[in-house]
Amino acid sequence: MNFLYMTIKDLKILLRDRGAMVNLFLTPLMFIVVLSLALGPTFRGPSDSAIRIPVVDEDQSAQSQQIVDALKAIKGVTTETQITDANAARALTRVDAEDLLRNGRRVGAVIIPRGFGEMLARGETARVIVLQDPAQANMANVVMGVATGVIAQVLGDEAARRGADAFFKSLESVLKQLPPQAQSQFDLKKIQDESVQATRHAAENSLVKIETASVAARRVETPGVYEQNVPGMSVMFLFFIVNYVASSILTEKRAGTFRRLMVAPISKPAILAGKLIPNFLMGVIQLTVMFTIGHFVFGMKLGNDLFALALISAAVALAATGLGILVAAVARSEEQIGGLTTLVILTLCALGGTMVPLFVMPDFMQTLARITPHAWALLAYQDVIVRGLGTLQVLPNVTVLLGFAGIFFALALWKFRFE
Repeated sequence: MNFLYMTIKDLKILLRDRGAMVNLFLTPLMFIVVLSLALGPTFRGPSDSAIRIPVVDEDQSAQSQQIVDALKAIKGVTTETQITDANAARALTRVDAEDLLRNGRRVGAVIIPRGFGEMLARGETARVIVLQDPAQANMANVVMGVATGVIAQVLGDEAARRGADAFFKSLESVLKQLPPQAQSQFDLKKIQDESVQATRHAAENSLVKIETASVAARRVETPGVYEQNVPGMSVMFLFFIVNYVASSILTEKRAGTFRRLMVAPISKPAILAGKLIPNFLMGVIQLTVMFTIGHFVFGMKLGNDLFALALISAAVALAATGLGILVAAVARSEEQIGGLTTLVILTLCALGGTMVPLFVMPDFMQTLARITPHAWALLAYQDVIVRGLGTLQVLPNVTVLLGFAGIFFALALWKFRFE
Protein backbone atom coordinates (compact mmCIF):
# COMPACT_ATOMS: atom_id res chain seq x y z
CA MET A 1 0.00 0.00 0.00
CA ASN A 2 3.02 2.28 0.25
CA PHE A 3 2.81 3.09 -3.44
CA LEU A 4 -0.80 4.27 -2.90
CA TYR A 5 0.26 6.72 -0.18
CA MET A 6 3.06 8.00 -2.41
CA THR A 7 0.62 8.44 -5.29
CA ILE A 8 -1.81 10.42 -3.11
CA LYS A 9 1.04 12.55 -1.74
CA ASP A 10 2.36 13.42 -5.20
CA LEU A 11 -1.13 14.19 -6.48
CA LYS A 12 -1.67 16.61 -3.60
CA ILE A 13 1.65 18.31 -4.32
CA LEU A 14 0.79 18.57 -8.01
CA LEU A 15 -2.67 19.96 -7.32
CA ARG A 16 -1.16 22.64 -5.06
CA ASP A 17 1.24 23.65 -7.85
CA ARG A 18 -0.64 26.46 -9.58
CA GLY A 19 1.93 26.74 -12.34
CA ALA A 20 1.56 23.08 -13.20
CA MET A 21 -2.23 23.37 -13.19
CA VAL A 22 -2.04 26.30 -15.59
CA ASN A 23 0.28 24.40 -17.95
CA LEU A 24 -1.75 21.20 -17.79
CA PHE A 25 -5.26 22.61 -18.12
CA LEU A 26 -5.63 26.35 -18.69
CA THR A 27 -2.93 26.79 -21.34
CA PRO A 28 -4.14 24.01 -23.68
CA LEU A 29 -7.74 25.18 -23.24
CA MET A 30 -6.81 28.77 -24.15
CA PHE A 31 -4.78 27.49 -27.08
CA ILE A 32 -7.71 25.38 -28.31
CA VAL A 33 -10.14 28.29 -28.02
CA VAL A 34 -7.91 30.86 -29.74
CA LEU A 35 -6.82 28.63 -32.63
CA SER A 36 -10.33 27.24 -33.10
CA LEU A 37 -11.78 30.74 -33.35
CA ALA A 38 -8.97 31.86 -35.66
CA LEU A 39 -9.15 28.86 -37.99
CA GLY A 40 -12.90 28.30 -37.71
CA PRO A 41 -13.80 29.78 -41.14
CA THR A 42 -11.44 27.42 -42.97
CA PHE A 43 -13.24 24.36 -41.59
CA ARG A 44 -16.81 25.53 -42.04
CA GLY A 45 -19.02 25.33 -45.07
CA PRO A 46 -18.94 27.63 -48.09
CA SER A 47 -21.23 30.16 -46.41
CA ASP A 48 -18.51 30.83 -43.84
CA SER A 49 -15.58 30.76 -46.20
CA ALA A 50 -12.18 32.04 -45.18
CA ILE A 51 -11.73 33.58 -48.65
CA ARG A 52 -13.27 37.03 -48.35
CA ILE A 53 -13.04 39.39 -51.30
CA PRO A 54 -13.97 43.08 -51.01
CA VAL A 55 -15.71 44.21 -54.21
CA VAL A 56 -16.02 47.91 -55.03
CA ASP A 57 -18.55 48.72 -57.77
CA GLU A 58 -17.76 52.30 -58.77
CA ASP A 59 -19.74 51.97 -62.00
CA GLN A 60 -23.12 50.82 -60.65
CA SER A 61 -24.22 49.66 -64.12
CA ALA A 62 -26.16 46.58 -65.14
CA GLN A 63 -22.95 45.00 -66.47
CA SER A 64 -20.98 45.66 -63.27
CA GLN A 65 -23.86 44.33 -61.19
CA GLN A 66 -23.72 41.11 -63.21
CA ILE A 67 -20.12 40.63 -62.12
CA VAL A 68 -20.92 41.40 -58.48
CA ASP A 69 -23.84 38.95 -58.50
CA ALA A 70 -21.69 36.25 -60.11
CA LEU A 71 -18.99 36.73 -57.46
CA LYS A 72 -21.59 36.45 -54.71
CA ALA A 73 -22.85 33.20 -56.22
CA ILE A 74 -19.47 31.44 -55.99
CA LYS A 75 -19.39 28.78 -53.31
CA GLY A 76 -16.38 29.01 -51.03
CA VAL A 77 -16.02 32.79 -51.45
CA THR A 78 -17.55 35.56 -49.37
CA THR A 79 -18.03 38.75 -51.38
CA GLU A 80 -18.02 41.96 -49.33
CA THR A 81 -19.64 45.04 -50.85
CA GLN A 82 -20.40 46.93 -47.63
CA ILE A 83 -18.54 48.09 -44.55
CA THR A 84 -19.87 49.15 -41.16
CA ASP A 85 -18.95 52.58 -39.80
CA ALA A 86 -20.34 53.73 -36.44
CA ASN A 87 -22.87 50.88 -36.51
CA ALA A 88 -24.14 51.99 -39.94
CA ALA A 89 -23.51 50.00 -43.12
CA ARG A 90 -22.37 51.78 -46.26
CA ALA A 91 -21.00 50.85 -49.66
CA LEU A 92 -17.37 49.81 -49.73
CA THR A 93 -15.02 52.32 -51.41
CA ARG A 94 -11.63 51.88 -53.01
CA VAL A 95 -9.98 53.57 -50.02
CA ASP A 96 -11.71 51.10 -47.68
CA ALA A 97 -10.45 48.18 -49.75
CA GLU A 98 -6.89 49.54 -49.76
CA ASP A 99 -6.99 49.98 -45.97
CA LEU A 100 -8.21 46.40 -45.48
CA LEU A 101 -5.28 45.13 -47.55
CA ARG A 102 -2.67 47.35 -45.91
CA ASN A 103 -3.80 46.26 -42.45
CA GLY A 104 -3.48 42.59 -43.39
CA ARG A 105 -7.22 41.95 -42.98
CA ARG A 106 -7.76 40.93 -46.62
CA VAL A 107 -5.43 39.64 -49.33
CA GLY A 108 -7.06 41.07 -52.46
CA ALA A 109 -9.97 43.16 -53.71
CA VAL A 110 -11.87 43.64 -56.98
CA ILE A 111 -12.49 47.19 -58.25
CA ILE A 112 -14.93 47.89 -61.10
CA PRO A 113 -14.11 51.46 -62.25
CA ARG A 114 -16.58 54.07 -63.45
CA GLY A 115 -17.41 53.88 -67.15
CA PHE A 116 -17.14 50.09 -67.22
CA GLY A 117 -20.65 49.52 -68.61
CA GLU A 118 -20.46 52.38 -71.11
CA MET A 119 -17.21 51.09 -72.59
CA LEU A 120 -18.67 47.62 -73.00
CA ALA A 121 -21.77 49.07 -74.67
CA ARG A 122 -19.55 50.91 -77.16
CA GLY A 123 -17.65 47.72 -77.88
CA GLU A 124 -14.48 49.10 -76.29
CA THR A 125 -12.20 47.18 -73.95
CA ALA A 126 -13.13 47.91 -70.35
CA ARG A 127 -10.98 47.15 -67.34
CA VAL A 128 -11.34 45.60 -63.92
CA ILE A 129 -8.70 46.19 -61.25
CA VAL A 130 -7.58 43.49 -58.82
CA LEU A 131 -5.88 45.06 -55.79
CA GLN A 132 -3.26 42.82 -54.21
CA ASP A 133 -1.28 42.82 -51.00
CA PRO A 134 2.30 41.74 -51.80
CA ALA A 135 2.66 40.48 -48.23
CA GLN A 136 0.10 37.77 -49.08
CA ALA A 137 1.04 37.26 -52.72
CA ASN A 138 0.04 33.60 -53.01
CA MET A 139 -3.43 34.14 -51.59
CA ALA A 140 -3.83 37.32 -53.65
CA ASN A 141 -3.40 35.19 -56.77
CA VAL A 142 -6.50 33.28 -55.70
CA VAL A 143 -8.48 36.52 -55.90
CA MET A 144 -7.04 37.15 -59.36
CA GLY A 145 -8.10 33.69 -60.49
CA VAL A 146 -11.62 34.11 -59.11
CA ALA A 147 -12.06 37.50 -60.80
CA THR A 148 -10.73 36.23 -64.12
CA GLY A 149 -13.01 33.21 -64.13
CA VAL A 150 -16.14 35.17 -63.22
CA ILE A 151 -15.54 37.94 -65.75
CA ALA A 152 -14.81 35.46 -68.52
CA GLN A 153 -17.98 33.56 -67.72
CA VAL A 154 -20.34 36.52 -67.29
CA LEU A 155 -19.15 38.76 -70.09
CA GLY A 156 -18.10 35.91 -72.34
CA ASP A 157 -21.53 34.28 -72.14
CA GLU A 158 -23.34 37.59 -72.63
CA ALA A 159 -21.24 38.64 -75.60
CA ALA A 160 -21.41 35.17 -77.08
CA ARG A 161 -25.18 35.07 -76.80
CA ARG A 162 -25.69 38.50 -78.37
CA GLY A 163 -23.11 37.97 -81.10
CA ALA A 164 -24.31 34.50 -81.99
CA ASP A 165 -27.95 35.57 -82.08
CA ALA A 166 -27.18 38.46 -84.40
CA PHE A 167 -25.00 36.30 -86.62
CA PHE A 168 -27.56 33.48 -86.70
CA LYS A 169 -30.43 35.81 -87.68
CA SER A 170 -28.33 37.32 -90.43
CA LEU A 171 -27.31 33.90 -91.72
CA GLU A 172 -30.88 32.64 -91.57
CA SER A 173 -32.15 35.56 -93.65
CA VAL A 174 -29.47 34.87 -96.26
CA LEU A 175 -30.24 31.16 -96.39
CA LYS A 176 -33.93 31.82 -96.96
CA GLN A 177 -33.01 33.39 -100.27
CA LEU A 178 -31.38 30.13 -101.42
CA PRO A 179 -33.16 27.20 -103.03
CA PRO A 180 -34.44 24.53 -100.58
CA GLN A 181 -31.82 22.05 -101.81
CA ALA A 182 -29.04 24.48 -100.93
CA GLN A 183 -30.53 25.26 -97.54
CA SER A 184 -30.42 21.57 -96.61
CA GLN A 185 -26.63 21.62 -96.93
CA PHE A 186 -26.30 23.85 -93.87
CA ASP A 187 -26.54 22.59 -90.28
CA LEU A 188 -27.80 25.76 -88.60
CA LYS A 189 -27.58 24.31 -85.08
CA LYS A 190 -23.94 23.37 -85.52
CA ILE A 191 -23.12 26.76 -87.01
CA GLN A 192 -24.81 28.49 -84.11
CA ASP A 193 -22.93 26.43 -81.51
CA GLU A 194 -19.59 27.07 -83.18
CA SER A 195 -20.29 30.78 -83.44
CA VAL A 196 -21.16 30.91 -79.74
CA GLN A 197 -17.84 29.30 -78.85
CA ALA A 198 -15.89 31.58 -81.17
CA THR A 199 -17.61 34.70 -79.88
CA ARG A 200 -17.13 33.61 -76.26
CA HIS A 201 -13.41 33.09 -76.87
CA ALA A 202 -13.12 36.51 -78.46
CA ALA A 203 -15.07 38.12 -75.65
CA GLU A 204 -12.89 36.56 -72.99
CA ASN A 205 -9.79 37.94 -74.64
CA SER A 206 -10.90 41.40 -75.68
CA LEU A 207 -13.97 42.72 -73.85
CA VAL A 208 -12.34 43.16 -70.45
CA LYS A 209 -8.77 43.68 -69.42
CA ILE A 210 -7.95 42.68 -65.86
CA GLU A 211 -5.24 44.86 -64.33
CA THR A 212 -3.42 44.23 -61.07
CA ALA A 213 -2.45 46.95 -58.64
CA SER A 214 -0.44 46.67 -55.44
CA VAL A 215 -1.01 48.53 -52.18
CA ALA A 216 2.77 48.68 -51.75
CA ALA A 217 4.46 52.07 -51.80
CA ARG A 218 6.61 51.04 -54.73
CA ARG A 219 7.03 48.08 -57.02
CA VAL A 220 8.16 45.07 -55.01
CA GLU A 221 9.00 41.50 -55.85
CA THR A 222 6.75 38.69 -54.70
CA PRO A 223 7.85 37.78 -51.16
CA GLY A 224 9.34 34.37 -50.55
CA VAL A 225 8.93 32.01 -47.65
CA TYR A 226 11.65 33.70 -45.58
CA GLU A 227 10.15 37.19 -45.92
CA GLN A 228 7.00 35.66 -44.45
CA ASN A 229 8.44 33.34 -41.80
CA VAL A 230 11.54 35.06 -40.41
CA PRO A 231 9.68 38.08 -38.96
CA GLY A 232 6.86 35.90 -37.59
CA MET A 233 9.08 33.33 -35.92
CA SER A 234 11.50 36.00 -34.67
CA VAL A 235 8.71 37.92 -32.93
CA MET A 236 7.24 34.72 -31.53
CA PHE A 237 10.49 33.51 -29.97
CA LEU A 238 11.52 36.99 -28.87
CA PHE A 239 8.72 36.86 -26.30
CA PHE A 240 10.19 33.75 -24.72
CA ILE A 241 12.59 36.21 -23.09
CA VAL A 242 9.65 36.97 -20.77
CA ASN A 243 10.32 33.75 -18.85
CA TYR A 244 14.04 34.51 -18.51
CA VAL A 245 13.45 38.10 -17.33
CA ALA A 246 10.86 37.06 -14.74
CA SER A 247 12.95 34.14 -13.44
CA SER A 248 16.13 36.21 -13.10
CA ILE A 249 14.28 38.94 -11.18
CA LEU A 250 12.71 36.37 -8.84
CA THR A 251 16.15 34.86 -8.19
CA GLU A 252 17.56 38.27 -7.27
CA LYS A 253 14.61 39.01 -4.99
CA ARG A 254 15.22 35.77 -3.11
CA ALA A 255 18.91 36.60 -2.83
CA GLY A 256 18.05 39.95 -1.23
CA THR A 257 19.47 42.06 -4.04
CA PHE A 258 16.46 44.38 -4.16
CA ARG A 259 16.47 44.92 -0.38
CA ARG A 260 20.09 46.04 -0.56
CA LEU A 261 19.36 48.30 -3.53
CA MET A 262 16.52 49.96 -1.63
CA VAL A 263 19.07 51.18 0.93
CA ALA A 264 21.06 52.91 -1.81
CA PRO A 265 19.93 56.31 -3.17
CA ILE A 266 18.27 54.73 -6.21
CA SER A 267 14.63 55.21 -7.16
CA LYS A 268 12.34 52.24 -7.73
CA PRO A 269 11.83 53.05 -11.44
CA ALA A 270 15.62 53.19 -11.84
CA ILE A 271 16.00 49.77 -10.21
CA LEU A 272 13.49 48.19 -12.60
CA ALA A 273 15.00 50.07 -15.53
CA GLY A 274 18.33 48.54 -14.60
CA LYS A 275 16.76 45.11 -15.06
CA LEU A 276 14.96 46.15 -18.23
CA ILE A 277 17.85 47.61 -20.23
CA PRO A 278 20.22 44.58 -20.41
CA ASN A 279 17.35 42.24 -21.29
CA PHE A 280 16.10 44.76 -23.85
CA LEU A 281 19.54 44.80 -25.46
CA MET A 282 19.55 41.00 -25.54
CA GLY A 283 16.19 41.06 -27.31
CA VAL A 284 17.50 43.50 -29.92
CA ILE A 285 20.57 41.30 -30.44
CA GLN A 286 18.33 38.24 -30.85
CA LEU A 287 16.23 39.94 -33.54
CA THR A 288 19.34 41.30 -35.27
CA VAL A 289 20.90 37.83 -35.43
CA MET A 290 17.70 36.29 -36.82
CA PHE A 291 17.30 38.93 -39.53
CA THR A 292 21.02 38.85 -40.39
CA ILE A 293 20.96 35.08 -40.86
CA GLY A 294 17.73 35.36 -42.81
CA HIS A 295 19.32 37.89 -45.16
CA PHE A 296 22.82 36.50 -45.69
CA VAL A 297 22.10 32.78 -45.40
CA PHE A 298 18.59 32.47 -46.83
CA GLY A 299 18.52 35.51 -49.10
CA MET A 300 15.65 37.24 -47.31
CA LYS A 301 15.05 40.80 -48.51
CA LEU A 302 15.11 43.54 -45.89
CA GLY A 303 13.22 46.27 -47.73
CA ASN A 304 14.56 49.74 -48.39
CA ASP A 305 14.75 51.25 -44.90
CA LEU A 306 17.01 49.52 -42.37
CA PHE A 307 16.44 52.32 -39.86
CA ALA A 308 12.73 51.49 -39.87
CA LEU A 309 13.55 47.83 -39.15
CA ALA A 310 15.79 48.92 -36.28
CA LEU A 311 13.01 51.08 -34.81
CA ILE A 312 10.48 48.25 -34.99
CA SER A 313 12.94 45.79 -33.44
CA ALA A 314 13.79 48.14 -30.59
CA ALA A 315 10.13 48.86 -29.85
CA VAL A 316 8.98 45.23 -29.84
CA ALA A 317 12.02 44.15 -27.76
CA LEU A 318 11.13 46.85 -25.23
CA ALA A 319 7.54 45.57 -25.11
CA ALA A 320 8.69 41.97 -24.57
CA THR A 321 11.07 42.97 -21.77
CA GLY A 322 8.41 45.11 -20.11
CA LEU A 323 6.05 42.14 -20.15
CA GLY A 324 8.74 40.03 -18.48
CA ILE A 325 9.07 42.53 -15.63
CA LEU A 326 5.27 42.60 -15.25
CA VAL A 327 5.16 38.81 -14.94
CA ALA A 328 7.89 38.99 -12.29
CA ALA A 329 5.81 41.56 -10.42
CA VAL A 330 2.68 39.39 -10.19
CA ALA A 331 4.23 35.91 -9.86
CA ARG A 332 5.37 34.62 -6.47
CA SER A 333 7.26 31.46 -7.42
CA GLU A 334 9.14 29.75 -10.24
CA GLU A 335 6.13 27.52 -10.79
CA GLN A 336 3.81 30.50 -11.20
CA ILE A 337 6.25 32.14 -13.60
CA GLY A 338 6.44 28.98 -15.70
CA GLY A 339 2.68 28.58 -15.90
CA LEU A 340 1.93 32.26 -16.45
CA THR A 341 4.57 32.84 -19.12
CA THR A 342 3.53 29.73 -21.07
CA LEU A 343 -0.11 30.81 -20.97
CA VAL A 344 0.56 34.44 -21.88
CA ILE A 345 3.21 33.83 -24.55
CA LEU A 346 1.37 31.11 -26.48
CA THR A 347 -1.97 32.91 -26.30
CA LEU A 348 -0.48 36.18 -27.55
CA CYS A 349 1.42 34.37 -30.31
CA ALA A 350 -1.69 32.58 -31.56
CA LEU A 351 -3.85 35.69 -31.29
CA GLY A 352 -1.25 38.07 -32.75
CA GLY A 353 -0.77 36.34 -36.10
CA THR A 354 2.57 34.57 -35.62
CA MET A 355 0.92 31.14 -35.88
CA VAL A 356 -2.17 31.88 -37.98
CA PRO A 357 -2.19 34.65 -40.63
CA LEU A 358 -4.47 37.52 -39.67
CA PHE A 359 -6.42 37.45 -42.95
CA VAL A 360 -7.60 33.89 -42.21
CA MET A 361 -9.18 34.96 -38.91
CA PRO A 362 -12.77 36.20 -38.65
CA ASP A 363 -13.20 39.96 -38.32
CA PHE A 364 -13.68 40.01 -34.55
CA MET A 365 -10.45 38.00 -34.11
CA GLN A 366 -8.58 40.41 -36.38
CA THR A 367 -9.81 43.26 -34.20
CA LEU A 368 -8.87 41.35 -31.05
CA ALA A 369 -5.36 40.77 -32.45
CA ARG A 370 -4.74 44.51 -32.13
CA ILE A 371 -4.48 44.14 -28.35
CA THR A 372 -1.24 42.17 -28.84
CA PRO A 373 2.18 43.69 -29.57
CA HIS A 374 2.80 40.76 -31.93
CA ALA A 375 0.24 41.93 -34.50
CA TRP A 376 1.57 45.50 -34.56
CA ALA A 377 5.16 44.29 -34.92
CA LEU A 378 4.35 41.83 -37.72
CA LEU A 379 2.37 44.41 -39.71
CA ALA A 380 5.22 46.90 -39.33
CA TYR A 381 7.82 44.37 -40.48
CA GLN A 382 5.68 43.45 -43.50
CA ASP A 383 5.20 47.12 -44.33
CA VAL A 384 8.97 47.59 -44.59
CA ILE A 385 10.13 44.23 -45.96
CA VAL A 386 7.29 43.41 -48.34
CA ARG A 387 5.30 46.56 -49.01
CA GLY A 388 8.32 48.82 -49.44
CA LEU A 389 7.27 51.40 -46.84
CA GLY A 390 9.64 53.45 -44.71
CA THR A 391 10.12 55.01 -41.29
CA LEU A 392 7.30 57.56 -41.46
CA GLN A 393 4.74 54.95 -42.47
CA VAL A 394 5.59 52.56 -39.61
CA LEU A 395 5.83 55.22 -36.90
CA PRO A 396 2.21 54.58 -35.79
CA ASN A 397 3.03 50.90 -35.23
CA VAL A 398 6.24 51.78 -33.39
CA THR A 399 4.31 54.22 -31.20
CA VAL A 400 1.77 51.52 -30.28
CA LEU A 401 4.59 49.09 -29.41
CA LEU A 402 6.21 51.72 -27.19
CA GLY A 403 2.79 52.21 -25.62
CA PHE A 404 2.65 48.50 -24.79
CA ALA A 405 6.11 48.75 -23.23
CA GLY A 406 5.08 51.78 -21.17
CA ILE A 407 1.89 50.12 -19.92
CA PHE A 408 3.72 46.91 -18.98
CA PHE A 409 6.43 48.86 -17.13
CA ALA A 410 3.94 51.08 -15.30
CA LEU A 411 1.87 48.09 -14.16
CA ALA A 412 5.04 46.29 -13.06
CA LEU A 413 6.15 49.32 -11.04
CA TRP A 414 2.74 49.45 -9.39
CA LYS A 415 2.60 45.74 -8.49
CA PHE A 416 6.29 45.07 -7.79
CA ARG A 417 7.33 44.19 -4.24
CA PHE A 418 10.88 45.37 -3.65
CA GLU A 419 11.27 43.88 -0.17
